[in-house]
Amino acid sequence: TQPAVLSTDIALTRLLEAYGIRPDMTMGHSLGEYGALVGAGAFNFHDALEAVSARGREMTRISVADTGKMAAVFAPIEEIEQVLKTIEGYVVIANINANRQAVIGGASDAVDKAVEACQKAGHHVVGLSVSHAFHTSIVAPASEPLLRTLERLNLRPPEVPVVANVDGTFYPMNQDARAAMLQILARQVAAPVQFVKGLQTLYTAGAR
Repeated sequence: TQPAVLSTDIALTRLLEAYGIRPDMTMGHSLGEYGALVGAGAFNFHDALEAVSARGREMTRISVADTGKMAAVFAPIEEIEQVLKTIEGYVVIANINANRQAVIGGASDAVDKAVEACQKAGHHVVGLSVSHAFHTSIVAPASEPLLRTLERLNLRPPEVPVVANVDGTFYPMNQDARAAMLQILARQVAAPVQFVKGLQTLYTAGAR
């Protein structure tokens, strides 16, 4: 699915461009970060397709007994964090999507317990149909082989600012940025998506 999602991202980007709408800065969510990098001129579409193909392939190659689960929880982030502190086993916030909505992920049993605890606390929870618990340590083994593929590709400093999911700040844009960009993308697979921080970064930079 990853090449299909990227293709949709770029089709929409090109449609907007045909009407004269070009980005002053970009941000994507998880896989969408690759679309954001293409939109900012850091990747061409061909290389980005190869990158996301490798990303999907390396994720599915992970050989573990439990590939984990994910669930969206509609509650203030602080309350979700409090619930997770009471759960035995590995479960973390994987996507911080809004001040009152996040995705949790981790070991299947721990996620099941967390879902039950969140529901008991009165929060709405939606289970997500995913192959693995993305943006958790479960998929961390994909980072190294993904990095080896990325190193072969033509990744360059972006032409407009791009927000990185790993910390919600802008990618470096100087001539020596490539090494840092590679490390950011390698980490992104298993790091939480800091989408709220990213939106705050865009707002501070003038996006409306």
